[in-house]
Amino acid sequence: EHIPLQYIVGETEFMGLKFKVNSNVLIPRQDTETLVEEALKKVKPGMKVLDMCTGSGCILLSLLMERQDASGTGVDVSGVKGYAVDISKQAVNVAKENAKLNEVPVLFERSDLFEMVTEKFDVIVSNPPYIPTDVIPQLMPEVQVFEPIEALDGKEDGLYFYRRIVEQSKDYLNSGGSLMFEIGYDQGKDVSKMMTDAGFSNVCVKKDLAGNDRVVTGML
Repeated sequence: EHIPLQYIVGETEFMGLKFKVNSNVLIPRQDTETLVEEALKKVKPGMKVLDMCTGSGCILLSLLMERQDASGTGVDVSGVKGYAVDISKQAVNVAKENAKLNEVPVLFERSDLFEMVTEKFDVIVSNPPYIPTDVIPQLMPEVQVFEPIEALDGKEDGLYFYRRIVEQSKDYLNSGGSLMFEIGYDQGKDVSKMMTDAGFSNVCVKKDLAGNDRVVTGML
């Protein structure tokens, strides 16, 4: 019936960690590990990190777990504080379960993007919905039928949420802070221009293991 195996068994692996998943959240992909790896280069002791559109929480929780592991090398990362938001209450509930499962303290909030966000951050990471609406019917049934449409649909051109996050994030980033996105394989040029036009510096595109554009980063 094309039901994803991960939903049937109720869990999946990401960055070597176990995460609970159900039909309220996207199934974490290996491509997304590229975003975590790039964020690890930016997150330092004492920083505050926000995960926008957190879904299962896999990005932020993996990032914080990696930083905890790194503390064994003599680098004190215990001061890194994690915050995460998602418009879906059901997704937030799944993310909370995953935080408890992996024993990572994170403050989760249901929020339409920055609606409920009141603090400033050193790093904002996001894997927003980025598939153009008219492409969704062409996806394999495991995705288009069973994964949550609100986590896939990036509106007409797939760039709707990037525009909103880029513009609004400037009010929630500390000076010198980083904004980091996962993108679709063909969106690197558009998202880079968007960030540059908004005043971000050092904007660059990173490729995933398959050689596709996958992450765009920039500094405020």
